[in-house]
Amino acid sequence: MPPKHDLVVGSLVTCTCHGGIAVILELYDDPAEVEYPNMNMAKIWWIRRPHDRIERQWMHTIKRLNLYKGRYPED
Repeated sequence: MPPKHDLVVGSLVTCTCHGGIAVILELYDDPAEVEYPNMNMAKIWWIRRPHDRIERQWMHTIKRLNLYKGRYPED
């Protein structure tokens, strides 16, 4: 089951496991909106990839995503 969250399609996010900065392309947390059961998953596109070996488009758990606060810690 997906956790309660404030994320929406278009949100800028970072995550607790990879770092990087991404934009949410799709959320798979509401079966009324998509043809999937409730899942703790989001399709994201990395704006700033955590490393070069990671694909730009990625499926990620919603639980580990956080809204991007406007400054990347490594800058």
